[in-house]
Amino acid sequence: MQAAGAALLGALGCQGGNTTGNSPAGSTAPAASAAPAASAAPAASAAPAASAPAGDAGAASAAAVADISLTSESVLKVMNPKRREPYSGPTGTLRGRVTIKGDPPPDTGLSFPAGKCGEAAATYGRLFRVGQQNALADALVTVVNYSGYVPEREEAEKVTIHGCAFSSRTVAMTFGQRLEVANLDPLEPYMPNLEGAPFMAVLVAMPQGDAVKFHPPQPGYYELVDKMPKPFLKSQVFVLKFATHDVTGLDGQFEIKNIPVGKVLTAALLPAIDQDVKKEIEIKEGDNTANFELNFDLEKHNEKKGAKPSP
Repeated sequence: MQAAGAALLGALGCQGGNTTGNSPAGSTAPAASAAPAASAAPAASAAPAASAPAGDAGAASAAAVADISLTSESVLKVMNPKRREPYSGPTGTLRGRVTIKGDPPPDTGLSFPAGKCGEAAATYGRLFRVGQQNALADALVTVVNYSGYVPEREEAEKVTIHGCAFSSRTVAMTFGQRLEVANLDPLEPYMPNLEGAPFMAVLVAMPQGDAVKFHPPQPGYYELVDKMPKPFLKSQVFVLKFATHDVTGLDGQFEIKNIPVGKVLTAALLPAIDQDVKKEIEIKEGDNTANFELNFDLEKHNEKKGAKPSP
């Protein structure tokens, strides 16, 4: 995982333990489980179960997965350690748009199967996706540093596959949610896997069949991939310790509800270029607006990556 993404995830992961609502995002040391190393190597506890002896180890892994839900004790210890009642005061909704200026996204150089993978090139053919009027897709937008505990209301975060492409290249979840991956294609099967989470069986997303379900075992960074021969089919998954987040679509828009009123820290992160922008704003009861703009400099990006400039 890239540096800005890891730093932002670690800093923002502290919301679950914030009781004052006014500390800077980087001033609270994140829990170890919420600050993945830059290499994104899975923790020892997330090693694939397939490498462990069968029997007791497999049963233990299955039990651990079964214990991951919004109401399970293991999740509440992380999400609401002080056992506070859900926030019931005035709230606001934050809407806005994320845009990007500067150089256009370069070609990734990836190749895609002809015919059946009609959406893959549009999704993965360039370093990042840009819509009309510089709208930025796949940006993770977060709100933290408010006072109060805001529980997640949706039990599952849903992702679809169509034309050899995930519905988003960035997925944001709240710890305790399950990830559901559904195949919308009429004929093509997929074999999705959440890398970094326990692997206990080969799961196939059948054409227009039931969703494949994953339960991330702890907050942090994961990668959703396909075990079929489609190495381009990937999505970066952020499992967060707070429920106030969203990911932009091709229109660049986001919406985050149920935010306690008061000063908060907002941020927009584009994992593909390891860049984020932060704002401190005042949330008022009702509707609120905040827009973000990132700047992409291809030469600086190549220098940072140690890559040769594009011809």
